[in-house]
This record gives sequence, structure tokens and C-alpha cells, in this order.
Amino acid sequence: MERRNQARVLVAAALADVEAELAQPRQDLCPTQLGTCRDTLRGYLAELDAGALPPKRERGERLGRLVADASWSFDSPLAAAVLRAERAWRNA
Repeated sequence: MERRNQARVLVAAALADVEAELAQPRQDLCPTQLGTCRDTLRGYLAELDAGALPPKRERGERLGRLVADASWSFDSPLAAAVLRAERAWRNA
């Protein structure tokens, strides 16, 4: 249960960061990609809250691919928060 709680905290924090970036852009990121990221993180949070996580082998790296394919800067705090949140969700 500890992993789920930690994942929930990290996903909620990443979601808040993404929503803040959408509200007041500070980085040169595509709003469509940020919207996809926001929707995915909301889904992760809903699954964590409901205790209805898919089997671990079915938890992909959707956001990791988005960050890599979209050429987000890996030293960006937002990219790091999103990747950390997805990793925690995959391991919850």
C-alpha cells in the first residue's frame, strides 16, 4: 500500500505541474502534448484512487515515450516530475 500512496503523491504533483504549465506556459512545450499528459495523469490518479490498477505488465510507458518522442528537455523539472510519476504508477 505504501507504493500506491507514494505513487498517488507523485502523480498528483506532476498533474499540478502540468496544469500550471498549461495555465501559464514557461517552457516551449506543445499544448496538445501537455493536454495528453494531463489526461493520462488524471487517468493514473483515478486508477490509484479506485484501487483498480491494471496488471503491471499492461502498464506502459506512454508518458515516457511522449517526453522522448516530443523532444522535451530531459533536464526540465516538468519532464522529470512526469517521468518520476509514471515510474511510480508503473511500480505501484
